[in-house]
Amino acid sequence: MGRQVSITLRGTLEELPAEVAEFLVVTLRSLGSVERKLNSVVERLEQDHEIDHCVVDLDGIRQSLFKIDNRLDDCGNILTAYLENINNGTPTSPPASDGEE
Repeated sequence: MGRQVSITLRGTLEELPAEVAEFLVVTLRSLGSVERKLNSVVERLEQDHEIDHCVVDLDGIRQSLFKIDNRLDDCGNILTAYLENINNGTPTSPPASDGEE
């Protein structure tokens, strides 16, 4: 299911990659928060403590990861549109990804 989003950025086209980089910095902070929460869940499970709270926390972690995934998708779409614009409307294809690092 595709969605179209229209955004207005202040500045020039040349500044767009730097703007996306700022979005990604926020995403990195979110990932750090997710990592801390997940480590907390692991520690509590290893000690067999608060398993019911762990279930709730895991759901919150999943929701955070969903938001992060959406932000990454948005950044990729913005950069794809940027590349198309600087290439005079020629569509660009992102490099193939196997989903692993």
